[in-house]
Amino acid sequence: MLLDALLSLGSTIADKLFPDADKKLETKQQKEKFEQLYRIALLEEASKETSEFRRFMLEYEGRLIDIPRPIQYLRSSVRPVITYAVTGAYIYAFLHPENFTPQQLGMLNSLLILVNGFWFGEKLLTRTGLLDLFKKKDSRI
Repeated sequence: MLLDALLSLGSTIADKLFPDADKKLETKQQKEKFEQLYRIALLEEASKETSEFRRFMLEYEGRLIDIPRPIQYLRSSVRPVITYAVTGAYIYAFLHPENFTPQQLGMLNSLLILVNGFWFGEKLLTRTGLLDLFKKKDSRI
């Protein structure tokens, strides 16, 4: 996640350094070369054993051997537990719709779309039409 943010930052820097990229082919090539060099440098720095970035991440997240086993299990089970809870609530609401208001059913539908989007990506949601269905229900999106 942090790595993606840093890669995005490199693209933003390239846009600022080369603002007229669509006007001149030469400037566009320079921008692409800069983005490529930035990504390579960032990935090389992140993969080094002694890099400052790696040290920061280890201090922030902690080393796996330093974290107690129960905490490791808790950290790795948060997303699956939320997924099971949302899916279970959706199935229960589907089987017993009389216990839910239309607003609650809409909220569960939205949560299920978010969970599926997290696990399977936007491509699956777009191909199945779920994303379009969600956009039609809430025109503010």
